This record gives sequence, C-alpha cells and structure tokens, in this order.
Amino acid sequence: MRQIWDMLVAFVRETWNLRLYLSVAILLVISITLNYLFDFQDTYIRSLGSFWVKWLAMFLFMLMPFLVVCGILYAAKFRRHWITSRDFWICTLVGFAILGFDRSFTGFASWIDHLNRVDFYFYFRILSKATSLLTLVLPLLIFYWLYEQPKDPLKTFYGLRLGKTKLGPYFKLLAVASMFIILGSFMGDLSGYYPRYAVSGGVQYAHAHELPFYVPVLMYESAYGSNFIGVELFFRGYLILAFTRTLGPYAVLAMVPAYAFLHFGKPLPETISSVFGGYILGVITYNTRNIYGGIIVHVGIAWLMELMGYLQNL
Repeated sequence: MRQIWDMLVAFVRETWNLRLYLSVAILLVISITLNYLFDFQDTYIRSLGSFWVKWLAMFLFMLMPFLVVCGILYAAKFRRHWITSRDFWICTLVGFAILGFDRSFTGFASWIDHLNRVDFYFYFRILSKATSLLTLVLPLLIFYWLYEQPKDPLKTFYGLRLGKTKLGPYFKLLAVASMFIILGSFMGDLSGYYPRYAVSGGVQYAHAHELPFYVPVLMYESAYGSNFIGVELFFRGYLILAFTRTLGPYAVLAMVPAYAFLHFGKPLPETISSVFGGYILGVITYNTRNIYGGIIVHVGIAWLMELMGYLQNL
C-alpha cells in the first residue's frame, strides 16, 4: 500500500493545478447530474433502433468527455500539441470507434436465436458480457500490433506485459476497497441493482436443465468478470499508455470522465466512486505500465458487489 500511496502523492505533485482539477470536477458534476436527472444514456442512446446510429451516438457520447478535458488542457496551456498531432487523432478516432462498437454490438443475438426462450435469455446475458473479448480486446490488440508496437519501446501491449510486477499491493488495495463496498451495499440503489445475476435468467436456466444452482452462477460470473479485462485494457491500458506521448501524465485526467460515462445507468454511488477509483487505477497504470493491478481490483470489486447484493437481498 505504501508503494501505491507514494505513486499517488508523486502524481498529484506533478499534475496539480487548482483550476485544472476544478475544471475537470465541474465537468464531472454537470455531466453526472444531467445524466441522472434525464437518464440520457438509457433513454436516448440505448433506445436507438439502428445499430449504425447507435454506434455513432455511443462513439460521440464516450468521446465527448475525453475531448473536453483535452480542450481544457489546451486552454490552460498544459498540453497543446495534441491538437495538431496525427498520432493523437488516429488513436482517438480508432479507439473510441472500437469502444462505441463494443458498447452497441448485439449481433450475438443471431448466434442463439434458434434457442428456446429460457436458454436464449440466459445466453444473451452471458454473451453481452463475454463478447467484449472479441469486440473490444481483440481489435485493440490488432491495432496495437499494426500501429502502436513500433512506437512502444517497452512493448507493453497496453499494459498486458506482466514483467516484474508485484501484485501483493493490489490485493491490499482490494481489501481496503472491500470495506467501502460492504458499507455501500446497505444503500438502496446498490442493493436494488445487485446482484446482476438475479436478472440473468440463471435460476430459470438451472431449473429447465435440472442443474445445480451453482453451475449457471459460475457461467454468468465468469463472463461478467471477463468483461472487466476489456474495461481495464481500454480505459487504463489504451487511454493512458497510448496517449502519454501527446498528453503526458494528463492522460489520466482525460480518461477519468470517460470512465465515469461508462458507469451511467448504474447506481449513482457507483458512478461517483468510479471517478476516484478510475483516477487511482490510472495513476497506477501510468507508473507501472501494466493493467494487472487494475484487473485484480476491478474484478474483485465486481464479484464482491455481486456477493453483497445477494446477501442484502436474502
């Protein structure tokens, strides 16, 4: 934990500017308030019928907070050369196009449309989580191989290179986060939203196939956990390690609001906590050049929220 604390202190000292941090905070407050007042994402984007229109809308929706922070950096004269950088715009447009595709794609429904209603619903829920390995992780790694690798002397593969990383501090960070998760589970929004398995159709699936209750639980939670590999690869690995060339350490600040937007539709306390969690994990990635700590913390928190949601609903 001391190692992580030292990283945070050093990073704040390097990037601290009251007007800069306050501007990002104002952006977050306004965005979160408007979304939760008008349910913008679920009402206006998720409801779009055409996949291509939804893809474009999600691309612009997720891109907006990232570019706004870049604009703040430009206006405050912290980082200006990004606006004329070909590398910046290639990485920005390709990366957010991949993210928009991942968040809009439901084509896997055609893979299982021959199944009965119970099986279709359960497998749809599983695939909606697990397909990010195909729709987000794989395209990012292909882009890295074709474009990024020559620019990356450390060959980090957006943080997937393990190297000599010590994972012990991240389990301690997870233990600290767990205390807040346990306390937060008593809040109505969280206990009403979790566990996500409760709306997966797993109970009906187990009954229909005469399976032990834990079989669909393991199936769903494994897929649910795999989704966070893609989240960490994009928001920590890609948005930080691909953009430090043009944004330097401020890539972390540009990532945080976009990461908060990812949580729109989830309980408000979770979205607010994602701001602080995203910042901490971003600083860790910036310093260590790997995302395994983030994967450990993120998956651990996700599964713990599932468990606490189950216990709170007993």
